[in-house]
Amino acid sequence: MKGPYLPLWFLLAAAFAIFFVASAFGEISLGGVELQSAGIYGELTHRESVEEPVEVADTTALADTLRIEEPKFIVDTLPQRILFVGDSMLESLSPRVAAYAKHNGHVLNTVIWYGSTTKSWGTSQKMAEYIAQYNPTFIIVSLGGNEMFVRDIKTRHLQPLKNILSQIGDKPYLWIAPPNWKPDTGINELLAENIPAERLFVSKDLKIARTSDKIHPTRTAACGWFDIIAEWMTQNHDYRIKLEKPDYQTAKPNTLVALPVPN
Repeated sequence: MKGPYLPLWFLLAAAFAIFFVASAFGEISLGGVELQSAGIYGELTHRESVEEPVEVADTTALADTLRIEEPKFIVDTLPQRILFVGDSMLESLSPRVAAYAKHNGHVLNTVIWYGSTTKSWGTSQKMAEYIAQYNPTFIIVSLGGNEMFVRDIKTRHLQPLKNILSQIGDKPYLWIAPPNWKPDTGINELLAENIPAERLFVSKDLKIARTSDKIHPTRTAACGWFDIIAEWMTQNHDYRIKLEKPDYQTAKPNTLVALPVPN
């Protein structure tokens, strides 16, 4: 490498370096002459930057966490076969319920068992018998008014209440708790502890005009009572039926059964 050829080798090395830079990094102007890239660097860096396939995670679990829960209530706009059972409170309530039924295309079958309690209904098969007879699609129960002052009721009447609910089975229902005229000894607690909140209308705090016995609501008060119940049902009940308010106060049920006071 020594001697007269050494400068020549430096020139060749310099030319090779310029060629490599031009090839690697694109166009370079040298003395007004543009050197075209051979794309060597691009090829090298392309090979190094090839991305590995990305594994897509299973999104099922994520979708489950983001899924909007469907409302648990059902709105049934079809005509209903309503079975309305209970104690003497039905005398004033049934005509208003019948007006709602007539206005909304429902059939109403009313069974009044005077003096009845959860015990009398729950130690018999009457609920099951009337369900078999009328094949209701919706049941309304109004019981508890004759149990306002029963001692140890949460123990003594628990099983009868469970028997009533067992006879109702999976049919949608509404239980109307009694409209207290005095503090009770536990009937409201018994009902609240065993009936879902969306199927129990609590009436104890309502201010209701009473008849001369100071117990039963007047006919007008009963109409207002059920108007409140119907409005509550459209917002709270888990099985909602058509209950548009009628422009007349009362009507007759399709059938009415009156049973004497139990022995």
